[in-house]
Amino acid sequence: MLSDLLTKGYFPSELPPCFNTASYAHAVASGGAPKEFLSAHESQLCSFSLARAGNSRFRRRLSLVNPVNFCELSRLIVNNWTALQAHMKTSTLSRSTATYRPQGERALSPSSYSPGHLVETRARARGTAKVLLVADISEFYHSIYTHSISWALHTKAVAKANRNGNLLGDKLDSAVRKAQHGQTIGIPIGPDTSLVIAEVILAAVEQEVRHQVPNLEGFRFVDDFELCFPDQATAEKGLAVIQEMLLRFDLRLNPRKTNLFLPPINLEPEWISELRRFKIRDNSGQKHDLIAYFDTMTRLLRAYPNEHVSKYGLRRFKSFKPKYFNLQLLQSMLCHIGVAEPGSVREVIEALCFLRSQSLPLETLPIQQMLTAVLTTSTPLGHHYESAWALWAAIHFSIPLSTEVGKAVCTTENSTVAILALDASARGLITLSDTSRWQARMTQRDLREDEWLLSYEANIHSWLPTVGVGDHVASDSAFGFLKSQNVTFYR
Repeated sequence: MLSDLLTKGYFPSELPPCFNTASYAHAVASGGAPKEFLSAHESQLCSFSLARAGNSRFRRRLSLVNPVNFCELSRLIVNNWTALQAHMKTSTLSRSTATYRPQGERALSPSSYSPGHLVETRARARGTAKVLLVADISEFYHSIYTHSISWALHTKAVAKANRNGNLLGDKLDSAVRKAQHGQTIGIPIGPDTSLVIAEVILAAVEQEVRHQVPNLEGFRFVDDFELCFPDQATAEKGLAVIQEMLLRFDLRLNPRKTNLFLPPINLEPEWISELRRFKIRDNSGQKHDLIAYFDTMTRLLRAYPNEHVSKYGLRRFKSFKPKYFNLQLLQSMLCHIGVAEPGSVREVIEALCFLRSQSLPLETLPIQQMLTAVLTTSTPLGHHYESAWALWAAIHFSIPLSTEVGKAVCTTENSTVAILALDASARGLITLSDTSRWQARMTQRDLREDEWLLSYEANIHSWLPTVGVGDHVASDSAFGFLKSQNVTFYR
């Protein structure tokens, strides 16, 4: 389990596929790692910003935990998995209990891991409901108080009476805090370990709620609740109790996403149903269907500006092979969406990758123009997700980028974007005007700072020299071990 967690549960799934932790997992899980991997020092998180639904201006911050700290936290969870699993399973509402799947894409994933499962769960739960409570915890991962991990596992009274650090909850609390420079507010978003912590806390919240609302019906998926009540008065009481119990763990409901509804209400959003029903024919009518489908997406984007309309709508093209005479049209429309909705650039690129895998002749110019537009707009704004995927596409398709793009990319201080840019430069695809801000990160101290990934990978690939004399990676006991084992997080 430890090897799977280090391989498939470490980096956020939103990163381009070139970021990989398999060699790290093999080196650390097989034994022989220095003692730092068992009891880590404090370090900082490497961030990766992701567009929120429908608006690239408002970002969600994902985290790449320092590899030394992630190893310590992962070992704690794996060594105590039986106890943690038993605690999480006390929740009868959760459809997101962290579940170990050796054959899954992630090491730990929610028990109901497909949208279809939730629709069926929703339909069953609503069978006899007269009032529905739909609620969401405000900034859940960002607002978790790390000390509440121990409260959840052992109760607040026990945790406060035993402050010697020997409780499992205290050990998890300490490992999480050390991974984020001692910070007690928030936990990293992205690694599978955080799903475990989230479920541990919310299972404890549910236990507290059931003391006052014993016949609680409905379900919860991570921090989203949908609860069913026989009447308005009971629903109002349920809402009040949930708010009170969340406050005991320093959590709060989001007032904009918390409401009481009288059935019937839709089982899924109308825009999902409309896009899913849309048929694209495999005959001479395909051209008109493609145009109509992209026009439908445009209309729904305007009607539902706060939803992931284009990301959902583009997923069907990850495995869609058009008629040869419609290839240019489809490519043009995909690139248009990539420019208009940069938050959907991954889905656009994955669709283009599939077309190339089918030996279809793609035009380079539209892709180059799209990548240029995304990079010159997104990179200076700190939009890491869009920038990283665009740079990965340039490398994947061997598309040269302009001097203008090179100047824009050099403004970033994000590890993932800088690493991709350095690789593109080494391949002759881009000219970087000024790498001084990245060069300054090539110190031993930076291996514990927020751009540890850049400091390590730029050394491993010989893209940037160490500041001063020597080799700052090789001289560090923890990262020197990783280097000696040929560990790389970028392939």
